[in-house]
Amino acid sequence: MIAWYWSWILMSVNLSAMILAGRKLWWAWLVGVSAECMWIVYGWQTQQWGFSFFAMIFGAVYLRNAYKWKVIKKEHDGRVVI
Repeated sequence: MIAWYWSWILMSVNLSAMILAGRKLWWAWLVGVSAECMWIVYGWQTQQWGFSFFAMIFGAVYLRNAYKWKVIKKEHDGRVVI
């Protein structure tokens, strides 16, 4: 059984990733991926399969965003233009 506060911790990590992404830091998406990995475990342990399924989808989107943002940053000589 997972303690009640784990969902709050996981949500806090996701929120931190979104705040960092708002600051246009490409690695913010990797913080989001780490949170999604934890959501997969949470969903598995609580048998809430929807959490695990959508965490995999969100994780894939976050990885794509990290890759695209890093490429954009390299192309623009250190300045992120989105």
